[in-house]
Amino acid sequence: MNNQKFSPFGIDLDNIAQSIDDFINNTKINDIFGSDCTAKSPAVNVIEFEDHLELEVAAPGLDKSDFNLSVEGDMLTIEATGEAKTYSDNVKIKRKEFNYSTFKRTFRLTDSFDAQRISAKYKKGILLVTVPRKKDEQKDTINIEVF
Repeated sequence: MNNQKFSPFGIDLDNIAQSIDDFINNTKINDIFGSDCTAKSPAVNVIEFEDHLELEVAAPGLDKSDFNLSVEGDMLTIEATGEAKTYSDNVKIKRKEFNYSTFKRTFRLTDSFDAQRISAKYKKGILLVTVPRKKDEQKDTINIEVF
């Protein structure tokens, strides 16, 4: 059986990626460029279901009391204000890729969503925001009997 990797460009991309990763992890690049390449805004997955929208906000290290969600007009705002983790002066941070202690993200909601029924829960570092769709207006149904 052939175990060759598919290489559409005629080069081994996995090998190049490994070389770059080795360079970053095994050199004193942090001394050159600094160690703080921190993402200040968390990643968000937006998943649309038939009856609702879900926003999954990756925000590890926070408490549910750190979050503030609000809707103004058609804008949903998700904010967090927490304490940034601090270290003593003798600790050297080798790599820092996230720090979500304070952030603000906004999302535009269309008229098809019901801002009055938005709910949120925070579990295992993920804030799950559920935005239900508006229910179709129920019209009175008139049954007409055929004689």
